[in-house]
Amino acid sequence: MKGKLQSTRLGQPLFWSFAAIVCMVLESIPSFDVFAQQLFFQHDEWLISKAFHNSHKLLLYTGPKGILVCIGAAFLLLFGATFLSRFGSTLRQWRIPALLLILSLACIPLAISTLKWLTGVYSPVDLLPYGGRHPHIGFLSHLYIYGTVDGGRSFPAGHASGGFALMALYYLPVRKGVSILLLCLGLLAGWGMGIYQMARGEHFLSHTLTTMFIALAIITFWEKLICSSRK
Repeated sequence: MKGKLQSTRLGQPLFWSFAAIVCMVLESIPSFDVFAQQLFFQHDEWLISKAFHNSHKLLLYTGPKGILVCIGAAFLLLFGATFLSRFGSTLRQWRIPALLLILSLACIPLAISTLKWLTGVYSPVDLLPYGGRHPHIGFLSHLYIYGTVDGGRSFPAGHASGGFALMALYYLPVRKGVSILLLCLGLLAGWGMGIYQMARGEHFLSHTLTTMFIALAIITFWEKLICSSRK
């Protein structure tokens, strides 16, 4: 399969996987998340209320998801076009980068969704310090104390996963300066979607950090695998 990726990699999958594991440990230290969450929960209220979310859900919650679907569909069409004789010679260099972005947009949300079911961590809004019914116990702590996971579905951060998947845009065949801007776009999208959920009480900082590092691990894994297969 012909095409090219940026010669400068974003790092190694093992490094980003280790960073994600560190964040998982931090998630089990409540004081780490509580300190950051104070920015979003003051006077017994979340910065983004349920009423505000319900009124602006289409624009601020559903809208970004729709944009990600459109981006994925556009790059899927681009990937297919690279096999057409009419466009193949012109678009061939976009084939591998387009495939990498498609794989990232598909695999990262799927991986995060699977982990959410496996870890069983509750959202901040469900916890006693924030008016909920459950104690603030992290995944590893709960596993160590009780030998099982709980019934929440909040860790890692799922909503931000699609945004962070856009970091794969870094590998598009463009100038280095543009590729850096595209990487920043992915970071901005991920953190924008993640902070929105944190301000609603749906996630802690460690949840979003873990998602970012898992996204980088998956992106660099696919990049390394594709490049190795082409040698």
